[in-house]
Amino acid sequence: MYTFVLVVHFIVCILLILLVLMQNKGTSAGIFGSSNSDSVFAGPTATTFITKLTAGVAVVIMITSIYLTVNVSKRGMSSVTDTTDIPAAPVAAAQQKTAPAQAPVSAPASSQQPWHK
Repeated sequence: MYTFVLVVHFIVCILLILLVLMQNKGTSAGIFGSSNSDSVFAGPTATTFITKLTAGVAVVIMITSIYLTVNVSKRGMSSVTDTTDIPAAPVAAAQQKTAPAQAPVSAPASSQQPWHK
């Protein structure tokens, strides 16, 4: 069911993008208060159908988004490293020595860099 809703969500998202791009740009000015007197007496056109279809598709996107969010939160998050066994690193031979054979020799003062004083 989750995969089906996810596929529907992607298809509806692409449909919404196409519907928004198909809408007439001249009618978007009506939102801000400018209207045309001819549109008052005009009959229903394809623009109203596209507008209603865009609103319906937007509602479907909201519903599928809520469903997918709730479904994912119920599943819980897991990682690949939670389910695989990671082998322990082998202990190197150098780590098995208990004490070094010699104490480290400090470098002579003449070989030090000028900023190290």
